[in-house]
Amino acid sequence: MLNHSKKISFFLLAVFVLTAIFFSGIIDKKETYFAQASFWDIIRAWVTINPLSVDISAPAQVEVDKLFKVETKLINNGEEKIENVKGEIFLPPALTLLKKDPIQEIGIIPPKKEKKIFWSVRGEKIGSYIISVLASGELKRQLVSAEDSTMVKVIKPLPRGKTVKWFQNLFDFFQERFGF
Repeated sequence: MLNHSKKISFFLLAVFVLTAIFFSGIIDKKETYFAQASFWDIIRAWVTINPLSVDISAPAQVEVDKLFKVETKLINNGEEKIENVKGEIFLPPALTLLKKDPIQEIGIIPPKKEKKIFWSVRGEKIGSYIISVLASGELKRQLVSAEDSTMVKVIKPLPRGKTVKWFQNLFDFFQERFGF
């Protein structure tokens, strides 16, 4: 009797052989169409790494009814250019996009390069909200895409007396320098 690891190895070998046979070529009954997809082409497609990545940044905290900027870097980590690149921002109803279309066309991103896009946004309701950006493009006529998101907290305006302003500046300094 086979032990457990030998059974698994035998099963995987059988799946491999059957898959290789099945995907080595398929001919329909009328023989008017021939479709060939080798097993190795399928394996190669599975291990291809998506070279497109997205890095979104926005302030962690903004005051209600104040404008803030959402900056997004679209990065090509690959060895070939990505064409027809575009970025699309997705906002919850409590955040409003100003002056720009949510979809921005970028064009081409050369290998190992990045391009930046910006959106101006206003927080209209107090709360915490997720902003996400979806980027897509074509690499050798194949669609590639990536997505990133960030959290923004919309707060009520702080009183602006001299003491409060001093403490707010101190708080901002520590938050910027040390990530508090």
